[in-house]
Amino acid sequence: MATPNTKHIVTTTLAFAAPAIVALAVLVAIGALAIGPAIVAAVAVLLAIAAFAARPVGRLQELQQRIDAMVSGGRVTSPDGASEALTDPGGGAIGDVTAAFQRFERNWHRDRKALTDGLGAAATLFDALPDPLVTLDRQSRLVYANAAARALLAEGRPEDDIRGRDLSAVLRQPLVLEAVSEVQAGAATRAVEFTFADRVDQTFEARVETIGGTEVSDNDAFALLLLRDVTAQRQSEQSRADFVANVSHELRTPLTSLIGFIETLRDTAKEDPAARDRFLALMATQSDRMARLVDDLLSLSRIEMNEHTPPDEAVDLRHVIGTVTDLLAPQARQRNITIDTQLDPVTGPIAGDADELVQLFQNLIENAIKYAHEGTTVRIVAERASETATISIIDQGDGIASEHLARLTERFYRIDTARSRELGGTGLGLAIVKHIVNRHRGDLAITSTEGEGSTFAVTLQYAAPPIIAADETKAASAD
Repeated sequence: MATPNTKHIVTTTLAFAAPAIVALAVLVAIGALAIGPAIVAAVAVLLAIAAFAARPVGRLQELQQRIDAMVSGGRVTSPDGASEALTDPGGGAIGDVTAAFQRFERNWHRDRKALTDGLGAAATLFDALPDPLVTLDRQSRLVYANAAARALLAEGRPEDDIRGRDLSAVLRQPLVLEAVSEVQAGAATRAVEFTFADRVDQTFEARVETIGGTEVSDNDAFALLLLRDVTAQRQSEQSRADFVANVSHELRTPLTSLIGFIETLRDTAKEDPAARDRFLALMATQSDRMARLVDDLLSLSRIEMNEHTPPDEAVDLRHVIGTVTDLLAPQARQRNITIDTQLDPVTGPIAGDADELVQLFQNLIENAIKYAHEGTTVRIVAERASETATISIIDQGDGIASEHLARLTERFYRIDTARSRELGGTGLGLAIVKHIVNRHRGDLAITSTEGEGSTFAVTLQYAAPPIIAADETKAASAD
């Protein structure tokens, strides 16, 4: 029980003793009572009333302390830190009030705990969201920001450091600020798209809507702002649009040529055998170009469709590369190019798809033959690691400028468009290589030095740990 406040005891005692003291004073004044006995009687009255007032005053003071603790959000605790139980309410009016307060206090703490637990769970849930989320008051000040919002807008600072800051101080986007103002003025939900000036090619969609009613105070959460990163979506849409445009352009050129040749053969060259033969040869060239383009598009589509599923076959990489070099040998002889293979470090089968690996190395080795200087050597060199094998295709050509290396595997990206088409390229070869490597969970590294040549290194995983030859084991034991 709380110690009664002396001031309250004195005040209560004087209030209740006042009538008795006045009565004693009147008796003394009319001579009915001597002053000595009157003083003794007054003191006795004061002491008696003080004794009777101490307990109810203490109980009322305890109720006050508990109400103050509830207002501040805590509990009354004992010196050892434990929650202190309320004193036995007793009887009388104060006892009834105390008993009612006990019931109220228990329910209040129970409801408060449930609310606190719910808010904690909600905060954990919001922090787990990948999208930045903030709530704002009527003055556009931050009331709450989840972990993603703090990382994006406040450099990861704690929530307490940014609570109360104006939205314009952490997000300098006029479109978003205008949308927030419109919602605060009573407009419906607003959604706008913006790009961060200091984040290259990062686009967000901002959605603003109200979360409170008309009775929300100025400092309460009134509006919710959700930011969603749509960079990948916009890039995908742009990529699809570019892809369609590129395909249309690549097909339009040979189609236009074919249409022109057909019209010529029907008209002026109809009776000219030499012109007819020349135009037919050109038409065959353009038809082959379209056929290669369609074949590459179909291959790319098929590989992308299965890219999420890694192949699980065991493929003999030496056999694959041997097949490809035999296939390309006539093309190499035409340019007096030697193909030098050094595949001894490959000690086991590769986890992969044999047809896709043939296509991968055919694209890379054929490119090396096309772009190498005549009379040089294209080297195919293997390197061994514990769980992977790396095959490097090295040519001796003009090389590639460094600014082009990062974009070589993009669809239809060409360094020299005219030369690529002249050599029969579709602009999809390296894109196909990249997607095959991705499906095999491998790695493609491209390095080049202008004037010296280029190296395309493909790293693939073994289907099983490399098998060391028996002769190597015996030799090691002999040593």
